[in-house]
Amino acid sequence: MADDNRPLQYLRYAIGEIVLVVIGILIALQVNNWNESRLEQKRINQYAKSLVQDLKNDIDMLKVSLFQAEKKYGFIDSLRYLINHTPHSNLSNTDLYVIGHDIMYRPYKWNRTTFNELKNSGGLRYITNDSLQKKLVAYESFSNHLDEDFEFDKSNAEKADNMMVLLLNLNSPYITKMTILENNSFDSPSFNIYETEEYKSSKANDLKLASYDEALIQKFVNTFIIIQDNYRTRAFKEMPEIIENAHELIALLQMEYNL
Repeated sequence: MADDNRPLQYLRYAIGEIVLVVIGILIALQVNNWNESRLEQKRINQYAKSLVQDLKNDIDMLKVSLFQAEKKYGFIDSLRYLINHTPHSNLSNTDLYVIGHDIMYRPYKWNRTTFNELKNSGGLRYITNDSLQKKLVAYESFSNHLDEDFEFDKSNAEKADNMMVLLLNLNSPYITKMTILENNSFDSPSFNIYETEEYKSSKANDLKLASYDEALIQKFVNTFIIIQDNYRTRAFKEMPEIIENAHELIALLQMEYNL
C-alpha cells in the first residue's frame, strides 16, 4: 500500500513546489511593481520640482519684458503728445530719439527644458491630474503665441527704426552715450534718462532733425501708434495673464506633489 501511495505523494510534493514557485514569482512581481511605482513617483516629483523652478524663472523673465512694454507704451503717449502740441519746426531731435529709439521689449527666454523632456519622453503620462496636465499644455501654447507676437512686434519696431533714420540726426556723441547708459539700465524701474547728465548735455547741444517733411513726420507717428496698439494687448492683457497662469501652475504643482 505504501508503494501505491508514493506517486500521489510525489504529485502533492510537485504541486506544492509549483505553488511555492508561483507565489514566489507573484511576490517578486509585486515587489518589482512597488519599486517601479516608487521610482516613478520619485521621477515625477523631481519633474514637478524642476517645473516649479522653470515657471519661477519664467515669471522673473516676464516681469522684465512687462516692465519694458509698459514703459515703451508710456513713451509713445509722450511722443504723440509732443508731435501734437509742438510746432514741428521746434521738435527736439534729442527728445524724439529718447522716446522712439529701442522701442522693443526684451525677447522672451522661456525655460522649457523640463516640459520638453516630459513631452518628448512620454513623461506627461506621469501627471495623472488631468487639469494640471491641460494647464501645462495650455501654458506652452500661450508662450508659443507670445513668441509669434514678439516677432510681429519686432517687425514693426524695425519699421520704426527705419523711420527714425530718415527723420532724426543721430550723429551726436551724446546720443551714443545715452544709448549705452540705457542699455546698462534697461530693467531698472528707478532709472530716468531725463535726469542724467547725458540727456541734459544732448538737449543743450541739440541737433536739427534730418527732415521736417510733414508726411514723413506723420508716417513716423503712425508707425508708433500701431506699435502702441499692440503693446496695449501685450502689457495690459497677455503678459499679466501668462504670469498669473504661471503662479497658478506653481500652486497646483506644489499642492499635487507636496513640494
